[in-house]
Amino acid sequence: MMFLLINALLFMPLVGGGISFFIKSRAGLPSTIGVSISLLISIYLLVSDVEFVTSLEWLPEYRMNMLVDKVSLLLIFLVTLISMLIHVFSKEYMKDDDGRNRYFFKLGFFTFSMIGLLLADHLILLFVFWELVGLASYLLIGFWYSKEGVPSSARLAFMVNRVADVALLAGILLLNKQGLNISNFEDSLLFLPSLLIAIGAFGKSAQLPFSGWLTKAMVGPTPVSALIHAATMVAAGVYLLFRVSPFMHANALVCVALVGTLTACYGGLCALMQHDIKKVLAYSTISQLGYMVMGIGVGAQDASLFHLFTHAFFKAGLFLGAGAIIHFMHYQTKEDAQDMRNMGGLRMHLPWTYKTFLICALALAGIPLFSGFMSKDGIIIAAWEWASELGTWAYVVPDIALITAFLTAFYVGRMIILIFWGKARLLKKINSFSEARAMKIPLIVLAIGSTWMLYNWNPIAHTSWLQFLWGAEIQNHSDHVAMIVALLSLLMAGSGLLLAYSFFKPGSAYNQRYSLETADRFPAILKGFYLTSLYHELGKGTEKVTKALSLFDHKVVDGAIHLMGVGGVVLSKVIALADRFLIDGPVNFVGYLSKLTGKLLADLSSRDLQTQLTWLLLGVILILSWILFF
Repeated sequence: MMFLLINALLFMPLVGGGISFFIKSRAGLPSTIGVSISLLISIYLLVSDVEFVTSLEWLPEYRMNMLVDKVSLLLIFLVTLISMLIHVFSKEYMKDDDGRNRYFFKLGFFTFSMIGLLLADHLILLFVFWELVGLASYLLIGFWYSKEGVPSSARLAFMVNRVADVALLAGILLLNKQGLNISNFEDSLLFLPSLLIAIGAFGKSAQLPFSGWLTKAMVGPTPVSALIHAATMVAAGVYLLFRVSPFMHANALVCVALVGTLTACYGGLCALMQHDIKKVLAYSTISQLGYMVMGIGVGAQDASLFHLFTHAFFKAGLFLGAGAIIHFMHYQTKEDAQDMRNMGGLRMHLPWTYKTFLICALALAGIPLFSGFMSKDGIIIAAWEWASELGTWAYVVPDIALITAFLTAFYVGRMIILIFWGKARLLKKINSFSEARAMKIPLIVLAIGSTWMLYNWNPIAHTSWLQFLWGAEIQNHSDHVAMIVALLSLLMAGSGLLLAYSFFKPGSAYNQRYSLETADRFPAILKGFYLTSLYHELGKGTEKVTKALSLFDHKVVDGAIHLMGVGGVVLSKVIALADRFLIDGPVNFVGYLSKLTGKLLADLSSRDLQTQLTWLLLGVILILSWILFF
């Protein structure tokens, strides 16, 4: 029975997506049903308190484990819930798209791959689903492949991840001798395999220097962005680090903490100047993933997983809210529907979207009474205590984390004001429009999941009953440190919102001149510090290096080999001539003389009597001549 449930949990999204591919008129229904069945199974297994390990025989006497425990089931519940809500939202969002059957099949494939990744305990099996998730994301990012720039963006996202995946595979191969089932790990890993696995996770979770691909992933349909950013692909790296971090080398964990900290600040800075609503949210995701990775590095694995859970709700809500805004803008105008410079005053026309978007945005900003405040504070508190143990230099981690909290609140306030408040900057006449129920219901559910009540009755706590559910050992943080961090975090978030209001409030100089002609004072920040340009330059540089090496190989290496070959032929011919004339010549000449002499002497022994008498007479004459004359 349990075997059938696990297989249904894994394969139902794929089966539903496959059926949707062949039923174009009602493509979203089978796919939604398939994901919903997986969601119900995950709830049943969670309630049943099921934990077990099963194995698959890959090769003779080589088995790969699949682990079903509270962590994997809770994240599968999260993935299937978010996926189901996105399916419902997509039925309205994609109703006029001719490729919607293909779209829902890819969504089902994506969900299937992520569930398999969460179930995998063996690193090879995990790597298989890891690559399937990458393939599914490539297909979804490039869904509108006929649009200019979409195929190249999908390729960039795919290839950047493949670079990091090479490091992950190398780390797995280095661990092969000690076994690859994570639940069987006992000894600490060496530094090199720990670092290589971390690099693989950095790629999937868009950490520096791999962050550039995530903003390029925005070219796909907005619900796809919600699925990628909320609880699936980008969360996979954090999940892998969560699983292996208890065994990782201490120095590798320090590297993880520093990379996560820098990425959090990088994403926050880049989000400040964006005009595209989806790019603001994309850089926000990079920043929040940085918090999660930082938490893993400082030893706050459970706080990071808690933040992953809360982030899934408010980030999915923000992306689906952005999708509703873009849907409305497309309906009203043919102008760029994602550019905030074309928006303004939308709260009057999208009231439900505004309310839910605001709740999710305040959760992202880390305001009390919302989930993001609770989970993010847990990470910063742990970082502060970690720094107190390592020394003064380590305080750079919690300090940058607090600065990033200010940046987050600032760009969140900017985004809310420029989209919803004030007067419309582009729309002079609003066509009749009502928010579809299929869009409102997912937004409401995600907004509810972004409040504090679902996680802890105490709105300023930094822990949740979720952590007790998966059996986490809650760390006893110092009340003094927790209070200081809570006050600093609240100060940063509050000052960020206030500063954003003072800059961008309706009637302000910036708001009045904010249009498509607005000059960009900080182009480096707008373009993400040219990270994607760096990828292209590295690609061009690599191409030049490979061409130079190819030319060197062709001209120098091959030329030397050819010269050696020609020289060898010439030398061999010279040696052959020397052998023929200098060695064989004298030998052959001596042989010829010997032959000639032999022949002459042989004639002397002729049996002919006249010949014998002639030689005898000649001999007598020679002897007498010698005697007489000499």
